[in-house]
Amino acid sequence: MGHRTPQLLIGLAFAALILVALGPAWAGMPGGPPCTPGRDSVPTSLGADGWAVVGGAVTGGCGAPPPRVVDVSTRADLVDALTMGHMRGHGEKKLDHHPKIIHIHGTIDLNVDDANVPLVEEDYMRMCNYTAHETYYDPVTHDQTGSGGFFGAYKAAYDPNLWIHQSLDPVDNRPPALSGPLEEARACFQQKQAERVLIYVGSNTSIIGVGTDARIVNGGLRIGFMNDKNANDPANFKAENVVIRNVTFADAFDMFPSWDPKDSFSITITNTNGCQAEYVSEEAGPHRCVFRGGRWNAEYDSIAVMNAERVWIDHNTFTDEPRFDTQFPPVFAAPFNEATQKVQHHDGQADVTLLATRVTISNNHFMRHDKTNLLGGSDVAGLVPGYGPGKIDVTFHGNYYQNTGQRMPRVRFGRVHVYNNVMDVDRRSSAEYRLGDSWILGTAAKLVTENNLFDILNSNLNFNFRIVQYSSTLASREVCVNAGYALEECGTYYYNTGAWIHLHTTSTSSTFEFDAFAAAQTLQASSASNAPLISLDPADPDVFWSPGQTYGYTVLPVGTPEERATLREQILNGAGAGKL
Repeated sequence: MGHRTPQLLIGLAFAALILVALGPAWAGMPGGPPCTPGRDSVPTSLGADGWAVVGGAVTGGCGAPPPRVVDVSTRADLVDALTMGHMRGHGEKKLDHHPKIIHIHGTIDLNVDDANVPLVEEDYMRMCNYTAHETYYDPVTHDQTGSGGFFGAYKAAYDPNLWIHQSLDPVDNRPPALSGPLEEARACFQQKQAERVLIYVGSNTSIIGVGTDARIVNGGLRIGFMNDKNANDPANFKAENVVIRNVTFADAFDMFPSWDPKDSFSITITNTNGCQAEYVSEEAGPHRCVFRGGRWNAEYDSIAVMNAERVWIDHNTFTDEPRFDTQFPPVFAAPFNEATQKVQHHDGQADVTLLATRVTISNNHFMRHDKTNLLGGSDVAGLVPGYGPGKIDVTFHGNYYQNTGQRMPRVRFGRVHVYNNVMDVDRRSSAEYRLGDSWILGTAAKLVTENNLFDILNSNLNFNFRIVQYSSTLASREVCVNAGYALEECGTYYYNTGAWIHLHTTSTSSTFEFDAFAAAQTLQASSASNAPLISLDPADPDVFWSPGQTYGYTVLPVGTPEERATLREQILNGAGAGKL
């Protein structure tokens, strides 16, 4: 050890005493120690607005002392920064909730081992001690088309054309869930991958990309956690005061998606010709029903806000690159080979579910993806204590959606404000990601959409598709009321103004203002099982809620072509990573 002067040793000791003394106090302070020059991130952690700042400023790790301002470029670096080296026992990392600033440099691959070596499907099979198949995919085709390997056996065992030749599950009147050793093995593979590629983020944290090339790939971040099947799971934790800026999130790829025969199955009185819940013979049973459903489902979001408050997700880019959905078509024979039954390896891009609330998602670029933003993951109020109306409060503004399919956003329970966003989408049958339903009103949704622009490429100028979808039922409202919420809280509300659509083909176009509220009314009235739709008109003195009651904001105008062009230029030039 080199020689040190007594004065230096005294200074170091005094500094250490200050850090120790301040440490416990930081945990109880929303923003930690004072945020002063030199203690902020670059780009800054400050500037959040909308729902995120209701009830307190969002500062992330701003004010963190120098030891807690770290630069990371690998998965191991990132995990160490989020835990600050703390161990829970048995070598398990423990999240650190003191203020911290984490600067991302270059590309961080989350699907790697401790030596930063990329992992493949067979690695996770070995982690589960699975030996019945040497490879996950067919050893000749090396992809989902082959009949060999684990996936070939899985397809054969759970072929829905055969699986549906049995009576429905009396619990939900849908086909039985998959069972057996192959499904158990797949679930194990998926869990092992989740343990590597899902990185948990605690309170008082800023994750900030440096420059224009900061990337997190092959996995995602979970801000807070809540087990929807066990509210007392010791792994549950709440995160508060989190900032994520200037990062490109790419390809949160689930290697082991599951086939769910229950998903989208329906047996109704409109089904005839032998459709019935009990399988009797080839002439009568569930296989005779029209709506036979079945979907592949993936598990991982690029960012999942699950049990958190005061979260700001700003100036990030989200993409499926380089593995797009068109590379993974359906694998089963008709009628289970519709476009919606493609093998799904990606879930959400930035989802806010369960007990997450007070979130602002601003100035992001969402691109080349199907399901972009899910708000609330279940129609069941009380699924975990506190889940229901009053949660999932989110603001979206300044975002650019490019070649995205649906959920921009899909809303359950939340008071959600969507303003000044641009959607460049494709409705053609040949689209890489075909436009479905942009805004979806689910159970107890409170949605306000203001001054948003749609640029829709189509094969013709016939506007015969949906922008708004209605998915709020009387049955789900009753569950909400039975969970202890007032009928008014469990209601579904909507207000829209300034939704402009530029519909065009490769040679001609049409521009018009779209009455999204009237469209929602029509959908609501189409079924007697739908819950009522109520207006959130801010001019109504008795309105249930409007954003202006909660926070101040400025909406850029879209009434003229010049104003729409200005908004569009501003968002396209400013949204996404590398724009700060």
